[in-house]
Amino acid sequence: MNQSNYKPKYFLLAGSASESAAATSIDRAHEFVREVTKKVLEAGDGFVVYTTSEPVNAAKQPLIFDWTILREIDACHPGQATSPRVVIVLAERHRQTSMNAEQRALIARLSMRGLAKVDVIPDEVVTGGNVGDAQASHASGMLALGGGKGVSDRAYKMVKLGLPVYPMDLKIGANSEDGEGALGVYRKFMSAPLSYLSHTGAEVVSKTPALSLEELVLPVPEIAAHVVAILENELAAEAHAAPTDVLVLTALPIELNAARIAFGIDEETPAAKTDIGQNHWRAQVQTNKGTLATCTIATFGTAGNVDAAAITATLLMEFKPKLVVMIGIAAGMREKTALGDVIIADRVVAYEGAALLEGGKTEARPEIYRPVFSVQQDIANYLASAKSASARIDSARAHQDLVFPETSDAGAVSKRLMPQVATIGSGEKLLRDPEKFRQLRDLHGKVEVAEMEAAGIFAACAQHSVPSLIVRGVSDFGDTKKDNTFHDLASRAAAIVAADLVVFGMGS
Repeated sequence: MNQSNYKPKYFLLAGSASESAAATSIDRAHEFVREVTKKVLEAGDGFVVYTTSEPVNAAKQPLIFDWTILREIDACHPGQATSPRVVIVLAERHRQTSMNAEQRALIARLSMRGLAKVDVIPDEVVTGGNVGDAQASHASGMLALGGGKGVSDRAYKMVKLGLPVYPMDLKIGANSEDGEGALGVYRKFMSAPLSYLSHTGAEVVSKTPALSLEELVLPVPEIAAHVVAILENELAAEAHAAPTDVLVLTALPIELNAARIAFGIDEETPAAKTDIGQNHWRAQVQTNKGTLATCTIATFGTAGNVDAAAITATLLMEFKPKLVVMIGIAAGMREKTALGDVIIADRVVAYEGAALLEGGKTEARPEIYRPVFSVQQDIANYLASAKSASARIDSARAHQDLVFPETSDAGAVSKRLMPQVATIGSGEKLLRDPEKFRQLRDLHGKVEVAEMEAAGIFAACAQHSVPSLIVRGVSDFGDTKKDNTFHDLASRAAAIVAADLVVFGMGS
């Protein structure tokens, strides 16, 4: 994944092996687990595990897989992490009495490097059911491998939550010798695949025999890669089918690129198309409330309020979002802003409305739009948490290698991480005359920024009763002094702030 607002998906690999299982089968199971761990980490995701003791058979082969996952994460990620790659569910008494010193040190090491997040279950309520509930509360999907009733229970919980489950067919029994576990789930999956993979099950079930661990058709690393892809593709299909929460709009290709980076969409990800041919991309981000927000990113492909209004209205009818966010670049007044400043619009002045009067006189008749009250409240709350927001924005910039030059021949360069609110002037003309720019303040004394789409977006959203928000990065000063590098830099700065607002600011 290519941005810091992306929250890893955590997969539950549930299972165990019987003491009587064949040694070669147990070795194969652990090889599979290690390969799955590598592939999940490569995808930017992680695991949820439950740790207590690590039972072994007479040949000293481990009969559970949680510690195998933790050791592989430790080996694959020797450095500091930007986000946890494993949620470790445990009871404190088990940490002290059931784990050995090496295991406790492994958890401490992963936690210190930011790779692990520990979810402690109070000792007095540690039961199999509560452990399963804790794991399911963190998991986005599940793999089943061996095991007994515990695996069956977790698969049931995951299906009840509408989360994907994929079982493996390896006959290794269960450490507790108490049920069919993954084999029972496998049998049910083969007869009713849509119960476990509601979007892709019909396609996946035909490929499943080739992914057998019991009778190898493919090498284990290749099987692991396919299995991880099955879960990732199911979640992607779920995201694509989910209703849009936030419609993210851009006007220019450079702004679209910035938005896709900020919302974790890889450059090679193909666009989906509406019936009329409108390209769009989908992404899901986890908000600070723990919910998933489905974002649809689209572009007008050209500047101007007329196209912005028409295309926005079409997209509102197509996707029915709860919020519209416009991301892009704008001109800032030289004495009020700096290159790279990020501006959140507290009002938009559509400055070109006018009446042509007798005698050749022109009477200005601007329209003024403001975000709805709930959006105003969310922005105020977001800006009030400046310290934490600045730290997140700084981290996101570093993650994207977004560095502003110290100086520019075009003018002052921003030193601020936090966005600021300002009034935006919106019209059909590309401003290159600072005197004309300053005249906008005769219409509204707080205008500090000018651009060409916000009025159209606000007008369309007002007609459809959908809240809207404009986030702009200052790329120039509305004159002839240019630094073209700030087209990209300002676009990316605005997109980072917009993504952070969606995760931490809107609806909080």
